[in-house]
Amino acid sequence: MTQKVAIVTGGTRGIGFGISQQLATEGYNLIIGFNSNETAANEAKKILESDYGVTVYPIKGDVAQAETIDQFFDCLEKNFEGKLTALVHNAGLYLGITTTPASEQAEAAADKQRQLLGDGNLTSLAQYEYYQNVYPKCFIRCVEKAVNYMEDGKGYIVATSSPGCNMTQTPKLSYILPGTGKTVVEFLTRYYAKMLASRRITVNVIIPGYTKTDAWNKAMEKYGGTEGEMMQKMVENTPMQRWCSPQEIGQLVAFLCSDKAAFITGVALPIDGGLHLR
Repeated sequence: MTQKVAIVTGGTRGIGFGISQQLATEGYNLIIGFNSNETAANEAKKILESDYGVTVYPIKGDVAQAETIDQFFDCLEKNFEGKLTALVHNAGLYLGITTTPASEQAEAAADKQRQLLGDGNLTSLAQYEYYQNVYPKCFIRCVEKAVNYMEDGKGYIVATSSPGCNMTQTPKLSYILPGTGKTVVEFLTRYYAKMLASRRITVNVIIPGYTKTDAWNKAMEKYGGTEGEMMQKMVENTPMQRWCSPQEIGQLVAFLCSDKAAFITGVALPIDGGLHLR
């Protein structure tokens, strides 16, 4: 049986860990990225290796930095003979809520802009540039490297976006800065799908809706009772009236990274319980 290997950025917690679990269920060995939480990364490695019998290498680093991307592929060459089956760019963040950037300078500049202009404005160029590095620039770096390690007809690329980042949904004004980055990722997905179609390498993007993760818990803690209750009501007002689970997201990604989905490419696929229908 041919060995399958996947790189999953942001693969140790939340949606990313759900993706890692489901890929492991399908026999994928994994290179999983994380930014700073080594305890969670070590626990993820332990669970994945013990429960699924796969080999896992956690890679620490900020995906906004090109050096971190180099580490993923150095690990691939060293441990898996430079053979890659799937790339999943899932790493994401929301500055001030889920994480802070490796560059304290970017956050300091953003804080200064917030004091002068308030939140929600597309005027913090330091934050804007950081999100561009985390999303489209990282995606470009990853894909341009990954395709050199994939065999024709045996390669799968999946990115993660968010609601309101394309023309099919209402834009989320409070999500303007990260949203602009993910919008570009959705366009790049279609671009790479066309470019790689002749090699039969598929490229798709998923759009999760409200998914119960630590990130959402932190958001609720930050906003407190009233805002937390509002978030819960937002979920209840979606057509299916429930949270999605990281495992459900992972099942979709595992499907897109299999020969069952070999004829699906260039698709932006919501997995949101009908949220996109609102």
